[in-house]
Amino acid sequence: MTYQPDLSRGTGTLQALVIQPDPYCPIDRLGLWLHDEGITTRIVQPFNDDVIPEILQEDALVVLGGDMSSLDDHVYHWLAHIRSLMAAAASHRKPTLGICLGAQLMAQTFGGTVTRGDQGLEAGVVEVALRAEAAEDPLMAGLPGPFCAGAMHGDMIDHLPPSAVWLGMTAQYPHQAFRIGEMSWGVQFHPELSPAVYRQWLSLVDENDAVAMERAGRGMQAFENQDQIVREHTEALARRFAHLVRTTATVASQ
Repeated sequence: MTYQPDLSRGTGTLQALVIQPDPYCPIDRLGLWLHDEGITTRIVQPFNDDVIPEILQEDALVVLGGDMSSLDDHVYHWLAHIRSLMAAAASHRKPTLGICLGAQLMAQTFGGTVTRGDQGLEAGVVEVALRAEAAEDPLMAGLPGPFCAGAMHGDMIDHLPPSAVWLGMTAQYPHQAFRIGEMSWGVQFHPELSPAVYRQWLSLVDENDAVAMERAGRGMQAFENQDQIVREHTEALARRFAHLVRTTATVASQ
């Protein structure tokens, strides 16, 4: 079980609900950055039989990644509950961030599709080219480009939802970042990820897939070498998200 700090209590009055589908995919650095911005987190772990609420009572929603596929509803019945919660959060204009699996679930929620990646495993540090639309986006505007972040995924979003605003892409998989409506974002990469957690993920890579093993291992070295810039870029995104949470909560209270 990966170490996960207890960020459920703090000085902040705002709170984000964090759905953690997998014990090996914790909130990691994102939780620390949100807490530093005065936003506490309540973590729900459906793999531990935690109940996913139907309505988002908190000020924001974060859905983390997981080793399962977003197509595995027959195994993980609660994936449908996550999609329903994402739809509810969007309807109430609650800031939402879907990460990797979370982004794929968001895409499915609003009419996009997910399939097995046709370019194999994407792993290590990715350089996300920000599209022109990102310059006007509330979350992505002003972020450095190319945007560097950790990644590891085998599925891909092959079609974005019809209403999505496409924000970022990599050479291997184009649909890396998108927005739905005003306050829901999906990112295929992992802005929360540290090298320490990435290292633990190496044991989850299919050892019978030589290409995936090579990419994941090479990605570990790249992550260690580039973590300073990865941390700078992903921390900037996290703090931008926190700012949106505060701003949205302030408007809602008026």
